[in-house]
Amino acid sequence: MSAMLESEGIAVSSASKSGSIDIREGDWKSYLQHLAKYNGNPALADRYGDRNAYQRACALAYLGRRAQVHGGVYSTRHPHIMTPQYLADLEASNKATRYTRYPWLRALMTLLAEIEQIQDQISGTNVLSFNIAGK
Repeated sequence: MSAMLESEGIAVSSASKSGSIDIREGDWKSYLQHLAKYNGNPALADRYGDRNAYQRACALAYLGRRAQVHGGVYSTRHPHIMTPQYLADLEASNKATRYTRYPWLRALMTLLAEIEQIQDQISGTNVLSFNIAGK
């Protein structure tokens, strides 16, 4: 069956003979080609069942390879110590990226901060204290 898959243009490595799909990390074109190969291929239908199962296997192969290459969230080769400075830098970087992606968000956040400030000024004079003097 692996010769049949190789002749159809699907890369089969020694690991993929056990049923996994070999897709290089970031190779979206190869992922789409793998999906297109399912149509009318009885070997893939026998191995994976329906199209959704095959698509799930392709997606997991793509994501799994990505995790193997990049190491997921935590890298043992380049660990990060979560110091207050590191977290502040991360927050600033995330905020800059967020405002770049969503330019209207900066104006909204500024407006919400102004509303909160005005509410704090107004409510400060109308709040009664529950502290009982002398106790």
